[in-house]
Amino acid sequence: MTSNKQGFTILEVLVSVLIFAGAATVLVASYINILGNFEASRIKTNFEEELAYVRSELQIISDPELAVDGAEFDMGNGVTGLWWSEFEMTEVPNLFSVFLYVNMLDDKGTKTDLTQQFYLLRPSWGEPDEVDLAREDLQERMADFREDQQFGWDYKQQ
Repeated sequence: MTSNKQGFTILEVLVSVLIFAGAATVLVASYINILGNFEASRIKTNFEEELAYVRSELQIISDPELAVDGAEFDMGNGVTGLWWSEFEMTEVPNLFSVFLYVNMLDDKGTKTDLTQQFYLLRPSWGEPDEVDLAREDLQERMADFREDQQFGWDYKQQ
């Protein structure tokens, strides 16, 4: 008697279904992870674009009082907000340490508060007396540095 064995056993079918289910689970999890990373990247890019827009608004302002008060903005993509800044002159004349504060509201009603610190060279923001003092201080430090260089880094005792 000859056995005409055709098809797969139930055990072989079960093993192949388990292998397929495991592979499908890994692929779906990877796809969901990729979508999540893409969305996070898109949101970060949007925030960077909006911050760049607000920074550019701040950089064209020549009146320091207007820079402190800030302004409202509308990005045209449903994002609106308010920005203002605080700044102080550094040891370098007309170079300011600027803190930029931004409150954004997107079209879904999500509020985001952002703070950024950067340096900005703005000759029109400095008070003339402060700028003169900073220049004198900088010239003194440069003269001291030159003297230290000239004498092989032997620092003066004060």
